[in-house]
Amino acid sequence: MGMSYASSRRIILICTVSIVFVVVLLALVVIPAVKTDSYPGAKPEVAVPAFWLNVGFGLFIAAVCAGIAINSKESSRATRTSFVICGIFIALLGLLLIDAAAAFRAHGPSMVAISNLIYICATVYCLAGLTVVLMAFLHLRKG
Repeated sequence: MGMSYASSRRIILICTVSIVFVVVLLALVVIPAVKTDSYPGAKPEVAVPAFWLNVGFGLFIAAVCAGIAINSKESSRATRTSFVICGIFIALLGLLLIDAAAAFRAHGPSMVAISNLIYICATVYCLAGLTVVLMAFLHLRKG
């Protein structure tokens, strides 16, 4: 394809950095806003732990992805499989955020900005996950 194995690994590392950026946004901006959501029927006691789980899984998957990219010196079936699994989980975390963003959109004008931010975070997660999978299939082959 014209892209080296090292370049593919760098792209995957860029994806992991974008995941960490999303995690920081969720932890420092979204979660505090969700804690103070005053919409009738809002359940911050349910939403906040769900966001923390998303943050934890995001950090874990980013660390696994980065570890594989840094420590693997050549492409192998195990490396490709690991990246595909990581990419799928990253995209799933993004899909979960889409559901949360839609729910907060209904919480009135005070939560519209947070809902938009959650949609942006979900988009970054999904794009990063798809890119990791794409790199595994297209460029991490022996050749």
